[in-house]
Amino acid sequence: MLHVKKSTKLPILAGVLLIIAVVLSACSSQGNVAQTSPTAGQAANSTVQKEEASTTPTTREYTDSQKRKVTIPVNPQRIVYVGSDPGDLLALGVRPAGASLSVIQSQIVYADLTKDITDVGYPVNLEKVTMLKPDLILHDNWDEKAIDTLAKIAPTVALHSDQATFERMQELGKLLGKTKEADQFKTLYDEKAKQMKAKLDVDIKPGETATVLLVMGKNLYVMGHQGASVSLYDVLGFKPAPKVQTDLIDKKERFATISNEVLPAFIGDELFILSDQSKETVAVTNNLMNSEIWKTIPAVQNKRVYTLDSSWNFDDAITRERLLEQIPDLMKQK
Repeated sequence: MLHVKKSTKLPILAGVLLIIAVVLSACSSQGNVAQTSPTAGQAANSTVQKEEASTTPTTREYTDSQKRKVTIPVNPQRIVYVGSDPGDLLALGVRPAGASLSVIQSQIVYADLTKDITDVGYPVNLEKVTMLKPDLILHDNWDEKAIDTLAKIAPTVALHSDQATFERMQELGKLLGKTKEADQFKTLYDEKAKQMKAKLDVDIKPGETATVLLVMGKNLYVMGHQGASVSLYDVLGFKPAPKVQTDLIDKKERFATISNEVLPAFIGDELFILSDQSKETVAVTNNLMNSEIWKTIPAVQNKRVYTLDSSWNFDDAITRERLLEQIPDLMKQK
């Protein structure tokens, strides 16, 4: 039986700060031209700078994904991120003061980049957030009540969490004044993907289909256009299995729980299975692979099954980039 989930996560127009530095130089005395004393020049310079500083805006208004108009700092210095994709910020060169790491830190492939970031927990620990004295809070937009509570601590922006990875990156770039960095990251990613495909010793035929399954604990999920499947479809060129296309992607469902009984209908020419090493997940995966239904799947019979760790199913920019390095070895599995 197929149970379709709402489009949620598994398990930011940024104004450009213009600083005008005006330097007033003392004029040298030439002919009948009067010479301005250094003291007078310095005083004039100081006055102009103070006037300009007083007229340079320090905040601006931003409309978030909930259509809320939020007054945010032009140049935020202490960001707290509540969500599952802190890798997007890190890819832009932004290190949040705090982030929700307790659930994902042992699962993500970039834990090495989060060691100096304070974990604010999930559900978010309001006391920890308050102690960090944030000037901006970014929220994944899956808990409206939490957003309202966090907004009492600091300006809180609800992000467009349902956007694709690089759409989120562009929005974050606008929100944080990092549009250049967002563009550069995407350009570099595209070049790495091109180089990877050129070296890939795999012949992917036009129309060849693929399905991504995720085993988490006792649950089995089929992935739509989300997580690792994005790299398989958009980078490698696989097509989604027909039923994945119609039942998930066309309906903008990012994933769905699935039973063993209907599993074969969702499997394409190639099958990719993501799982972790928890006892429950291992047991469920082994039971699946030893079942009679499993043996009827053509991809299994043709030895077209590939396995990888579920950490590669995160949808942030860092994971997407690092997955490019793993794909060649992944495709060598048989």
